[in-house]
Amino acid sequence: MTSLFSGQRLAVAIVASFSSAAIQAAPHITITTSTTQLNQPLDAATPAVFTLDKNTYQINVEGIEGECQADTPEKAKFNTPIPLSCNTASPFDLTIRFAGDYGFYYQPDTRTLSVKREPKKTTSTFKRPLPDVQCQQYQGGPVTIDLADSFPEGTQLKDALSGQVATVHDQRVTLTPAPKSGGLVLLAPVDAPDPEFSYRNANIYFVMVDRFNNGEPSNDHSYGRHQDNAQNIGTFHGGDLQGVIDKLDYIQSLGTDVIWLSPIVEQVHGFVGGGSNGNFPFYAYHGYWSRDFTQVDKNFGDDTVLEKLIEEAHQRGLKVFLDAVVNHPGYATLADLQQDSIEVVNDSGLPEKWQDWQPSDRQSWHDFHQAINYNSPNWQQWWGKDWVRAGLPGYDAPGTSDETLTLAGLPDFKTESTKTVTPPQWLLDNPGTQVETRENYTVSDYLLEWQTQWVERFGIDGFRVDTVKHVDGDVWRALKSQASTALETWQDANNKTAEPFWMMGEVWGHRAYRSPYFDQGFDALINFDLQKQMDKGAYCLSEMQDTYQVYADTMEKESDFIPVSYMSSHDTELFFSRFKDISMQRGAANALLLTPGAVQVYYGDEVGRDLGPYGDDFHQGTRSDMVWQPNVAQTALLDHWRRVGQFRQRHPAVGAGMHHAIPQQGAYVFSRQLGEDTIVAAFVGRQAE
Repeated sequence: MTSLFSGQRLAVAIVASFSSAAIQAAPHITITTSTTQLNQPLDAATPAVFTLDKNTYQINVEGIEGECQADTPEKAKFNTPIPLSCNTASPFDLTIRFAGDYGFYYQPDTRTLSVKREPKKTTSTFKRPLPDVQCQQYQGGPVTIDLADSFPEGTQLKDALSGQVATVHDQRVTLTPAPKSGGLVLLAPVDAPDPEFSYRNANIYFVMVDRFNNGEPSNDHSYGRHQDNAQNIGTFHGGDLQGVIDKLDYIQSLGTDVIWLSPIVEQVHGFVGGGSNGNFPFYAYHGYWSRDFTQVDKNFGDDTVLEKLIEEAHQRGLKVFLDAVVNHPGYATLADLQQDSIEVVNDSGLPEKWQDWQPSDRQSWHDFHQAINYNSPNWQQWWGKDWVRAGLPGYDAPGTSDETLTLAGLPDFKTESTKTVTPPQWLLDNPGTQVETRENYTVSDYLLEWQTQWVERFGIDGFRVDTVKHVDGDVWRALKSQASTALETWQDANNKTAEPFWMMGEVWGHRAYRSPYFDQGFDALINFDLQKQMDKGAYCLSEMQDTYQVYADTMEKESDFIPVSYMSSHDTELFFSRFKDISMQRGAANALLLTPGAVQVYYGDEVGRDLGPYGDDFHQGTRSDMVWQPNVAQTALLDHWRRVGQFRQRHPAVGAGMHHAIPQQGAYVFSRQLGEDTIVAAFVGRQAE
């Protein structure tokens, strides 16, 4: 296999030819560029595979004999049969967005060609070399730490990692760093004041519910969902709200202030094809393909268990955030189309329960689409043209702006529309739904009501808001206002007091600065920038100084600015998968948990959770099952994480205080000060393992 040249638009001719005199001879595929001509036999049982670079290719298929006439599209889609004409050329364009191996599958019986990306051949594990950074080295024994004027003479300070107590003398203390601390010392007065919670110092623990802990196995296959009897890359694994309840003490022990739950509302019941090749069934286990925004998905539990989770979390001082998805609902799956009697499916050849469909030997999980008529006018019985944009008959086509495009092909809610709408009948008839028809409600009116109902019914403390830049800011302002009122209503009804309702938003790629998005009702925005800087900081904490200073100074200048920084996420990567090194993970814990502003810990960061199976879709690997039986090294990492996390929780100055670097030879030392709360952190150098 030869890689085609990139950097220009290339003409490619694919020739599949056979004659009546040699009907058993295999057709051939020819790929031609200005410098290269390649030939391979094209067999109905074996695809022709070529290595293609990122580019747009002009493709022409000819040489097919017989009596047929087809409407070949100008642009080809992957994993979708391309109709070919007989005795004439069938030209089309093919855009390759990711360099790799691509298979051309010819079906003589239907005279179609399908193009699919082939799985990677390599099974080697990528592991980055440690950063090439000059760093302080700790040689062992006691160290003397300069405190500048951080504490009065005679103050007794305790190191949170070793437990040692030392007395300030001449603005210094001397002690021995704890083994396996990564060279870190965390100092605060023995008689430090009791902390007052501040979101500016919040430690947020993000739980992907399905992959965290299975507390109730009886709900694992709700709505007839299946596992795939293989790697279960995209199936539900059984995690649920009861599983979160069972681990609340564990979560609390990490110094956690807030639990952010992945979306728990009812998801589409069925699957779509996973990855570019459709190698696995992909269900909505992650929670971002909603079907009914008003009730708990049965795989996760019900209202009773949600109420119990929130009550028990609040008893432990933990706040609970739900993930608010307003931009889009989920895909149309066979299971949902059957339940809702949307007559767009040719059920000939389908099993009695369409959920049970599986690909044959020559099919992928994408091929369930062949049973669906995407040109049927009955699609108006689905969400309908007044609710969403979608590539369906009678629907408005997706636009090109952030607010009108369709993310990953998901239907786009018309949140900007001022037209009065009625919920689709299938949703009004959905068993257990809270959806009701309202007079003069727009799409956004319904979506806001469905989100804020959770606050008024259960006392939710806040939202993590998905895809902020894809919805108009006025909608977010309304969500903040209505959710705040809903929380006050719940507090009055339950004789409770709490912090005001809090919203943090996901603006993809946003950095740690105060942008206009903060004026759309958000208290904080997720900071995508820190993860990119963590390599050097995890290896050598002193590399974080410039970042720490900028974050702290910006927060001091902008009183309503709060970044939420992270080291791993479900949409980017796991930090541990970069180096697969426990000492680097411990260094990353130090760097993250000492970052000014709020921080987000992705479940399993604290034990070095590694990637799970992912096929050709890397992000699925970041959602592996939680590690509940850690090995010795992971247990030591967990113990360290707890100590640093609890120190942060006891001292709001860590996230919310003024940052001052204290010059010292051979060490990196800084103080943080907020009101009467002062801490000093010292990195005395990398420890020998």
